[in-house]
Amino acid sequence: MKMVSSQQRTIQLGNELSSTTKTHQIQKTNSINDSCHGHNSFSLIKDPFWKSVCLEMTDLMGPSSVQKIWNSTLGSYCSEADAMNLCCPTDETAQFVNQYSFLILGSLQRYFPAIKTLKTKVEYASLEVRQ
Repeated sequence: MKMVSSQQRTIQLGNELSSTTKTHQIQKTNSINDSCHGHNSFSLIKDPFWKSVCLEMTDLMGPSSVQKIWNSTLGSYCSEADAMNLCCPTDETAQFVNQYSFLILGSLQRYFPAIKTLKTKVEYASLEVRQ
């Protein structure tokens, strides 16, 4: 049977705590990096109005939501239909927008109080075949 002194137990406990602290620091760093990745997408958004909507979505749903919608573009506002068009690059993005349109509409209603509907349109990137 191996005897362990109190000093050795203290060192072992200190090493375990140090390991736990390092793990927590790594998790916190990964969380910050994920958040920053979402914020890097903001710099790619040219429309300041859409950028403000995306920033609000980040506050409401986190950076992963912005990664799904940031490359969409706001279209025209139709006052007769109280609707705004949103052009999405993929079907997946359009589905996400439709699922969470109430949150996006809430953000848009600060600027267009009468808006009732968000209409999504998928605009696929044209792929030209060169010979």
